[in-house]
Amino acid sequence: MKRVIMFGLLLLTTVGLFSQTFRSRSATIRSDGFEIDRTVRSIVITDKRITITNYLSSNTKPLVLNVYHSEDKEDRFDGVCRYYYCTATNDEKLSRYHKILVIKKPYSITLELYLADDNKYVHDLEING
Repeated sequence: MKRVIMFGLLLLTTVGLFSQTFRSRSATIRSDGFEIDRTVRSIVITDKRITITNYLSSNTKPLVLNVYHSEDKEDRFDGVCRYYYCTATNDEKLSRYHKILVIKKPYSITLELYLADDNKYVHDLEING
């Protein structure tokens, strides 16, 4: 019984070490102009998957992204940022031919994606921590 409990604690600890969770209370949406979105979202980032809650279907369903490559790049304004190259798993409105780029900056997460009609959509999510 002790081994099962120890294994469970070890499993929970290692899962927590390899994922980051952020909370976003506001976002700036850039497509043709600027729009402020006050939807509260949680963003969970792991090496293989990114989940953003309250994103699809009028901010009621999560957007789930599969990460196929990530790298650190120097940004002249924000320092070193983490770039995640992704594909969507649960939205047919996104283009199947363009990658989705998620950029983790010190105080925000930028989500660049293309809709099926090839319009670029940029969402800057302000984060805590």
